[in-house]
Amino acid sequence: MSAWPIIAALVLAIGTGAAGYIKGRSDNEATHTAAALAEAEARAADQARILAAEQKVRLLNQALEDQAYADPVQSPACLPRSRVLRLNQYAAP
Repeated sequence: MSAWPIIAALVLAIGTGAAGYIKGRSDNEATHTAAALAEAEARAADQARILAAEQKVRLLNQALEDQAYADPVQSPACLPRSRVLRLNQYAAP
């Protein structure tokens, strides 16, 4: 019996194993890359929501300040009733 069929079968098995290893490694890298991308997108969405909330707070504070400066000063000793009511409107419960 010749050794060539056994050598050919071993070479074929080694080649198939190497190809499977390379394919598995690339699939694994693709999975981890997709997971990292999804995590980065989630962080970016969270950051966008935080920035939008901060912008809303900034605009509300600016509106409150504009309303306060629009009221004329009636007495330097105390705040007018409208200012107190407006401040109470934005106060935390």
